This record gives sequence, structure tokens and C-alpha cells, in this order.
Amino acid sequence: MKKSLFFAFGMIGQIGFATAVPLVALGLTGRYLDRHFHTGPYLFLLGLAVATAAIYFILKKIVKEAINTFNKMNEK
Repeated sequence: MKKSLFFAFGMIGQIGFATAVPLVALGLTGRYLDRHFHTGPYLFLLGLAVATAAIYFILKKIVKEAINTFNKMNEK
């Protein structure tokens, strides 16, 4: 039971970090480039779109590894 609880909290942390970092980094980069090149919100929105795609692949990898780890925990 204790292992499952720590595993769940670890997953929550990983998912939160994997979501927040690309969104903030690429969103702020797009905002900076919009101000520098006077392009309006277009590069900001492009940054968010790229971040969304990156988050999808990162979360896909995290979930795949979590399923494998969870299955190994339950085998023991």
C-alpha cells in the first residue's frame, strides 16, 4: 500500500513538471519573440502549440514507463 501511494505521488509530480516546464518555457519564448519582432500573439500561440505537442509525447513516455513499473510492482 505504501509503495502504491508513493508511486502515485511520484506520478503526479512527474506529470505536473512535464506539463508546466514546456508550457512556461515555450510560452515565454514566444511572447518574447512576439515583442521583439512585433508579430502580435502569433509566435506565442505557436509556442503553446509546440509545447502541447511536446507534452503529448512526454506524457506518453511517462505513462508507458509507469504502466511497466506498476506491473512489476504487482508481480512481486
